[in-house]
Amino acid sequence: MNINRLVTTSLLATVSFVLFIYPAPEGIFYEILGVIVFVLIIAILFQFSTSEPDSLEHEESENHGESLSVHRSIMIREDLQDQYEQLVNVVFNMITAINDNYQAAFYMLDGSGQNLNIQFSRNEIFKNTLKIDNDILQTILNQNEAVLFQQSDVREDWNELFVEKTWRGSECVFGSRVLYKNSPVGCIIIQTDHFSNIHERDRVLLTSLGHFVSMGMVKLDNIEKLSLDKYFHYQIANLLNSLDIKSEVRGVYEKVRDLCRTFFTYDKLTIAELQSDGRNYKVVMQDGFTDDVDQEKLYSITGNIFGKIFRSKDTIESTNLIEDFYEKGRFEDGDLEKFEFNSILSVPIHVNESVKYSITLERQRPQKFSTSDKNLFELLALTFGSIISWKQQYGSMRDSAMHDGLTDLLNHKAFMDRFGEEISRANRYNHSIVFAILDLDKFKRINDTYGHLYGDYVIREVARIIKENVRNIDIVGRYGGEEYSILLINTTIETIITVARRIIEKIGAFPFSLDNIDVRMTISCGLSGYPNDAENISDLITKADEAMYESKAQGGNLVTVYEKKADHTAGTESNS
Repeated sequence: MNINRLVTTSLLATVSFVLFIYPAPEGIFYEILGVIVFVLIIAILFQFSTSEPDSLEHEESENHGESLSVHRSIMIREDLQDQYEQLVNVVFNMITAINDNYQAAFYMLDGSGQNLNIQFSRNEIFKNTLKIDNDILQTILNQNEAVLFQQSDVREDWNELFVEKTWRGSECVFGSRVLYKNSPVGCIIIQTDHFSNIHERDRVLLTSLGHFVSMGMVKLDNIEKLSLDKYFHYQIANLLNSLDIKSEVRGVYEKVRDLCRTFFTYDKLTIAELQSDGRNYKVVMQDGFTDDVDQEKLYSITGNIFGKIFRSKDTIESTNLIEDFYEKGRFEDGDLEKFEFNSILSVPIHVNESVKYSITLERQRPQKFSTSDKNLFELLALTFGSIISWKQQYGSMRDSAMHDGLTDLLNHKAFMDRFGEEISRANRYNHSIVFAILDLDKFKRINDTYGHLYGDYVIREVARIIKENVRNIDIVGRYGGEEYSILLINTTIETIITVARRIIEKIGAFPFSLDNIDVRMTISCGLSGYPNDAENISDLITKADEAMYESKAQGGNLVTVYEKKADHTAGTESNS
């Protein structure tokens, strides 16, 4: 209820008490009050019938006859719009990374709760407004996981989602809902021209993207509610906008430190990170006094004040550390006496609903941090946690999108992206690169004889062998099917041919065995070098391909180095 309705209701209740509960008064004064009551009743009924929603969210409405309960709409405040747009951009970049055959749109409910309005899209095939009673949308909004539809199965509902065009029937659409306070408020819709473009893991990734946006909506909501100081809020907005979600987390620490220097008075700032074992933490950033901490050391969460924040998961305040805490040290026993700090304000930082960091201000004097300090510091901690959450979600989804689900090697698209980056880097620093392409010999017989599960096992084991026999700086990908690709960085063919031969030998000698079926496999390899053989990606691939097929022509189990006529071969035994 907003303030106007509250005042009106209170006044009505007071006057009604005087008129109808207080013993039956008479006179013109009470007749006038009776008229006022009548007018107030009309006024309050009018207010309830025309009331506007609150600033962030509208009242919920139920779509009777359906199981769906939705928010009528969400209005993102203007000064949070940049963060909202950044969130959406991250999602669309992720969709492109998952599969560049996908066309996507993001929809949110309008004020009526009956339509979905497009918020963002990079393709004009999507309609700007969709009716929520569409069966495809109803299914998407009611399912926790991403839902897949093929055009030929839902022709009538399909046409309500897209602008008019000719469809073949093989097109598909993915949908994942977006929640706000456990109610659907929108969805991500992805369309592709053929069901063969879709990988099963994409359903999981799209579901994660829907959850990612849902989490982001809640974070924006919390940021808005805690925005108590306009200038501080402005700086928080700048913090969000100035950070690239793909950048290193160290940059977040430094931005938080800079904000603390501007808005708080302290003798020491400490940012601590809980380690994966859940029993220790590490100081990852400190400002001011620094002689009391070893940033290479792990500290236990038990027996010290800084560990208490990870145990209690609540804000800690004190102006007398010795009297208020039973622990005998701030980081470890004895340092309370050695380093005199009296006042502390420490806030837990939640990342994906768990306390993963703490941020702490300390003063040597027993001077309490103000209520305003606490509120602003908690807002900063919330924002910090939101950024880390978004970074981790983005990193996890980006990693999944870049890697082949069977082998965990880079998929074709991710490998080609890295290929371009490494060519540019080699050009800048005058380095050489070797490109290797490897193809299993006579692999079809494995699938035909023993089935695809056995074939998958062979592909995984070969990927492992290749990965284990190259350097950490080298880049390995699954080029497609039973083909693999390697970028060998800052080296030459003369140097790397021994490595290629070793990989060939190890694969030829490996005893593949699954379900009591033992087989032997060989692989053929072709090499080309940058910049000696070619100066662009396409030519390097073509020339390595030619060399690899020359290996096949020689019976396989060979490494062939590209030459103009691809006539130089090096077997695993010859030229050893």
